[in-house]
Amino acid sequence: MSAVKNVVIAAAGMGTRLGFGRPKCLIPVNGRTILEYQLDLLKSVENVFLVVGFCEEDVMDFASKIRRDIIFVRNSDFQRTKTLGSFYLAAKIIDGAAIFMDGDMIIEPASFGEFLSAAGQSDDMLIAVSKRISDDPVYCDVTGDGALTIRGFSYENKSDFEWANVVSMPAKLMTDGNTHTFEHLKNFLPAAAKVIDRLEVDTPEDLTYAEKFLATGTWFR
Repeated sequence: MSAVKNVVIAAAGMGTRLGFGRPKCLIPVNGRTILEYQLDLLKSVENVFLVVGFCEEDVMDFASKIRRDIIFVRNSDFQRTKTLGSFYLAAKIIDGAAIFMDGDMIIEPASFGEFLSAAGQSDDMLIAVSKRISDDPVYCDVTGDGALTIRGFSYENKSDFEWANVVSMPAKLMTDGNTHTFEHLKNFLPAAAKVIDRLEVDTPEDLTYAEKFLATGTWFR
C-alpha cells in the first residue's frame, strides 16, 4: 500500500477541444482509455476520488468496472467551472494530503512512481513538472540539479519545464474558484518540484501523437 492515501482525478469536463462529444478520460488511446492508464498507476493508493460531471453516468459505470471502491464526487456546475473547482469539491471531504491530477493525461509509470514515492514522504507541497513541452504550455521557473524547486509559472517566459497538471498538497490548501490550478499554486511558491513524463490528450493532434508514441511500446510493454 502506498504512503499516499488520497488521489483526486478531475474528469468532469466536456473535452470540447478534442471534439468527440464524450469525456476525455473515456477516449481510447492505443487500445486503452485514458482512465484505465491512470487507474493502473493508482492501484496501491487507498482512496481514489474521481470528480465527474459531463456524461457522469457513463464515466461512473466504466470506472466502477475497473475499481469498485472508487469514490465519486459530482461537479454539477462542470460547464462553468475549471479544474480547480473540481479539485475543491473533492478536497472538502479529504483529511490530510492528496495528489490532484487532471483526467486527460497518460503518465509514464516509472516517473509517476517516483513522484508518488516522494509525495508519500511528506505532506508538503510537491509540484509535477514535465520536460515534454506541449502546444500550449505553462512554463515553470525551476532551479536546482537533484532536488528541484519551482519558483514561478508563466505563459511568456520560456523554460525547459512546463506545469504537468499534477500536484501533491494538503487538501485544506485547495480552494474554490474559476481560475487555473497553477494560478492558485502561485500562492505557495517556492515549492519542491519533481519531473514526470506525460502525454496530454487535449486536441486531435495530441491524440494522434499519443497513439503513435504508445504504439512504440516505450512506456508500456
